[in-house]
Amino acid sequence: MINGLPKHERLKGRHWFGVLFEQGQSIKRFPLKLVYTPVAEKGPNLFGVSVPKRNVPTAVVRNRIKRQIREAYRLNKSLAGAHEQEALFFIFQGREALPYVRIEQAVKDLLMRFSESKK
Repeated sequence: MINGLPKHERLKGRHWFGVLFEQGQSIKRFPLKLVYTPVAEKGPNLFGVSVPKRNVPTAVVRNRIKRQIREAYRLNKSLAGAHEQEALFFIFQGREALPYVRIEQAVKDLLMRFSESKK
């Protein structure tokens, strides 16, 4: 599997965010929360990330955290398994920037727990 995150794997559009928060299920592992829901189409999982301004007020820090989460997902998306297509949305719940290693471990744990829940 190629470790990329192409445009067609990005979660975008108001429709998907509405569906995620109305029908989605969630898994938590501090400092992240994973909200997911099945998608009708075939293909790779759709991915999105959010760092709330309420928790992290500085834009520079928010953008850095988003880059770290995207990179951790890009390198470990194979842990999610090859099930039906899902929309995966990561929400950062911490109050400050954390080391990349800690964020990567949280992403790995969430993806493994997500994969186990799909079996």
